Amino acid sequence: MANKSDEDVAQEIYQSVIQSNKELKKLKSSTFWSLFDVKTKHKTVIERIERLLDENNLMAIVKSGKTFGREEKDDWIILTPIIAIDKTPGKLAGPKDTSPPSSDWFKEMQARTFESEREVETYFIVPMIEKLGYYYDDIVIGHPVYMFKGVKRIKTEADFVVFKGPCRELEDVLLVIEAKNSDKDISRDNIGQAKSYAQELLPACYLITNGQKIMVFRFSGSLCPDKLVMDFDRSMLVEKWDDLYGYASKNATIQRKLRLINLMREISDEDSDPPKS
Repeated sequence: MANKSDEDVAQEIYQSVIQSNKELKKLKSSTFWSLFDVKTKHKTVIERIERLLDENNLMAIVKSGKTFGREEKDDWIILTPIIAIDKTPGKLAGPKDTSPPSSDWFKEMQARTFESEREVETYFIVPMIEKLGYYYDDIVIGHPVYMFKGVKRIKTEADFVVFKGPCRELEDVLLVIEAKNSDKDISRDNIGQAKSYAQELLPACYLITNGQKIMVFRFSGSLCPDKLVMDFDRSMLVEKWDDLYGYASKNATIQRKLRLINLMREISDEDSDPPKS
């Protein structure tokens, strides 16, 4: 009988995962890599398997917290589906909770110029949040975030934190947005700042924009590296809208946040389960 292709193996893993009660599959690292007949985990091999898993709607989490592909042989790899809204945004996110923006709205948004970070916030981010299905009670501008810098606890502010309604609990945080001045590129430090806020607030995703460039990251709750899922210019807003809606709309982020919370609880339950004899 012919050997299975890597694609076949990935598809079989996916079917096994979605048919399990918790939509989780645990494999020892050595077992996982042997399924793909990997003897040595070179960087190109790891990247190829990561792409293959992503193409098959799977996310791999190393239970010890180590980077996927750099774990020890006896580490556990937890495989779980990437929920549908992440994989085919705009199509599987469910019915839209607002009507699509008009062509006039897109033209106006693309024609605007911004002279400051405040104008990016007021004339670009706020209208976009509204069109993504959020309401006044969902949005906090200048939300306080408490973080540690060394051993010192400091207070800073996230430009926008968007919640599921008027409650301000962590479980209700859906989206974090950081604004930057339109005359400056988005830097690694800017991305790191948004990521640090996400690690404290646990949103479904976070977004960074200078009014010209829009970057969207899928937050993974520190279970695995966050993923840059969108990176586009404002001139492409019409073409990219369905994808943006699929990742960042209220409907989409509620679904992803629920899945993220359940996944973190399931992994925590796995940790607390007594060893099987």
